[in-house]
Amino acid sequence: MSGSNGRIHFNTLRPSDPDAVALAQALEERFVELCGTYLRVTGVRLVPPPSLDNDMMRWRQMRVRHRKGDFRNSEVELHSVKCLCQWTLDINASIRNQPTYKVAWKE
Repeated sequence: MSGSNGRIHFNTLRPSDPDAVALAQALEERFVELCGTYLRVTGVRLVPPPSLDNDMMRWRQMRVRHRKGDFRNSEVELHSVKCLCQWTLDINASIRNQPTYKVAWKE
């Protein structure tokens, strides 16, 4: 989609495929689990770095929309979910003393 200036907008909501909905939901479940594990292992609460603030906000907005039955997402929101998934995997691996790995996303 393009606006009046001819540029493509990546924040346009489009119908979500079932994989994107499942990924966002699985991230929520894993994030809640990770917060509990992190608190139990380290004794402090898990706080995402400030660099992920925008990604967290986009992901939460997407989840609220999905809970209301509106299964749409933008490319930016999907990218945010993927960034948060990678961060969650990295933190989980670090508190379990396991090697980290990069997720290979299909495009």
